[in-house]
Amino acid sequence: MFQKVVIFIFLYPLFMECLGQDFYEEGLALEKKFKIEEALEKYEKEIAVNPENGLAHFHASRMLSNIGGNLPPSKKEEKKEKYLLAKKYAQESIRLLPNNPNTHLAYAISLGLLSEISGSPREKIMDAKIIKEEGDAIIRLDPTMAEGYFILGKWNFELAKLNWFEQMACEVFFGGLPEKFSIEAAKENFEKANQLQPNTILFLFGEASVLHYLGKNEEAKKLLEHALKLPLNEPDDEQRKARCRNLLKTIENQ
Repeated sequence: MFQKVVIFIFLYPLFMECLGQDFYEEGLALEKKFKIEEALEKYEKEIAVNPENGLAHFHASRMLSNIGGNLPPSKKEEKKEKYLLAKKYAQESIRLLPNNPNTHLAYAISLGLLSEISGSPREKIMDAKIIKEEGDAIIRLDPTMAEGYFILGKWNFELAKLNWFEQMACEVFFGGLPEKFSIEAAKENFEKANQLQPNTILFLFGEASVLHYLGKNEEAKKLLEHALKLPLNEPDDEQRKARCRNLLKTIENQ
């Protein structure tokens, strides 16, 4: 009995600290300051004390995707570890909040990042099928959510860039490609994303990439130059600006 009392006295302050602390709100505040690792720590603490908080799972997934994306290409295994955990949190957020489009967005992002570092063509094709389903789910749940159109734009663009040999290999060895895709659909979806949410660096880069692919470099340059003038609004925006600068340099050197 005495030992139980001692343990209770020792743990009571910690218990009361957790009870009186809103880790989720603290995570949001840190996320707004782009302190993504500290924000992740708060979200994971929130999940530990309140495992049914689907929004905490969603934000934890997004932070892990950001952290993995900031790692250099040489740290592939560490990236994969972050993305797999991001995927796990996203899947749990969908279970808890199936009608929240943001949970489907987090899942699609984690799969897309895993696909980028995957060495398995089969995994890439399987992930592509799920990403398309999640993009459709986002738009079905919220037709005004720009991120859903960006996901579908990226999906169409990546598949449309496959050469005929890669497409044939997918048909022969992996049971075929996902549903119909096209570069035109990629352009339309990126344009829609930019219409719904203007002045977003990621969306501008997506549309500029398609325009460059189509040989419309002057139009692409205007979008990239505009993106580079915008303030940083998200943790990944500095990286996105770097991609804009690289693409702009490629265009100017042609």
